[in-house]
Amino acid sequence: MLGSKTKTKKSQQTKQKILAVAKNVFAQKGFQQVTVKDITDSAGLGYGTFYLYFKDKKEVFYALVEQVEDELYTASEGGSDLEQEYERGRSSYRALRKDLKAILKSFLDNHSILKFSKELALVDSDFQKKYLAMRERLINRTKNILQKSGLTAVDLDVAAIAISGMIEATANECAQIGFGADSSRGALDVEKALPTLTKLYFKAVS
Repeated sequence: MLGSKTKTKKSQQTKQKILAVAKNVFAQKGFQQVTVKDITDSAGLGYGTFYLYFKDKKEVFYALVEQVEDELYTASEGGSDLEQEYERGRSSYRALRKDLKAILKSFLDNHSILKFSKELALVDSDFQKKYLAMRERLINRTKNILQKSGLTAVDLDVAAIAISGMIEATANECAQIGFGADSSRGALDVEKALPTLTKLYFKAVS
């Protein structure tokens, strides 16, 4: 029994290693240019080992996208869950600020994967469904916040799409400015963008 548990743990570690390495390789080369050999060479694993866990590079990319989706929209990495925040009696503003910080950080940390996801969705009809479902999840999360605010003067579906777009556009801008050495505005980080974004968001839902 102990040997079986050890084997399972090692197997999980190998799979996670493949995912972690693949994320970096995709970020460096882009989805289209990456080969399975690129991933196994970078991971220091045998070519055959890869196929014990994934059937091709697309399956690895799908798994990475699912990880990113969970991190973005459940704020699982140190973020907040608005339902719990409200139950604890936090103010709406504080809950939103904490939630937005987690989402913005995840957007920045996973900028390359999200960028290539958008590109792949344009040429792969199967992945397009996954990508649209991922975006729908954020929109629905935003709509839930709007509903909690008691806002009745606007179309909640339209408002949710607009606010979700604002979050994504701000995160993309932060990432692009941060990577652009000749930007006249300099690097824009989450802490600088957060107060203004939270106020805009809070006014929309108040």
